[in-house]
Amino acid sequence: MRKIVIALPKGQKLLGQAYEVFKRAGYFSAALEDEIAKKERKRLEYDCDCGTAMFLLVRVADIPQYIDRNWADIGIAASDCYREYELSHLNSRGAMRGDNFITDLLPDLKLCEKARFCVAGRPESKDFYFSCKKSDNKILTAATQHPNIAASYFASQGFIADIVTISGSSELMPKHGDMDVIFDIVETGRALRENGLVIFEEAVPIQTKVLVSKAALKYDANMQDVVGRLKGASK
Repeated sequence: MRKIVIALPKGQKLLGQAYEVFKRAGYFSAALEDEIAKKERKRLEYDCDCGTAMFLLVRVADIPQYIDRNWADIGIAASDCYREYELSHLNSRGAMRGDNFITDLLPDLKLCEKARFCVAGRPESKDFYFSCKKSDNKILTAATQHPNIAASYFASQGFIADIVTISGSSELMPKHGDMDVIFDIVETGRALRENGLVIFEEAVPIQTKVLVSKAALKYDANMQDVVGRLKGASK
């Protein structure tokens, strides 16, 4: 019998919580639990003790692609990752990215409950920011690691936005990058405060969802059992 392939985020922050979601549903691995306790791991593949599934430890940003391309059957990812992936561009077959996975079979797992996308900037730029909303002649410059989510948000709010993609340290951009604002994930807001920035708007909440491959759900009868167990465990 083919084993169900489960993709888990390998980062220390989410791995333990994501694993517990599947453990409550009856999918567990003593070897993986030992590795989680060590907090340092090189091994990336673990068989479930039940013998019907296996875990892959993957960068959280890559999990949507693993499910979309059927490298894994099911996994857990935060909405900043799967929405950016979905909005990025067409794939080589001309279909939208994310066309092969479903995110609404189970509710938000709330593993990133405090996190949300915010628009932030220097206090003196706040009035300009709001004056750009629904303006036909003002262009807002924004730095972000999530250009597609940012573009979607600003368009929905009536902004004309020039979005610049950066890889990190976005808090520097309003001062040293000549950006009006940043569009970034905020939890405590400490990094913003320490760099002289304030939140202008809380834009989009971050959800943590179970991603399920449509192909696996259609062609592997065991996937219905997995989803059913997860639904039962989440009540």
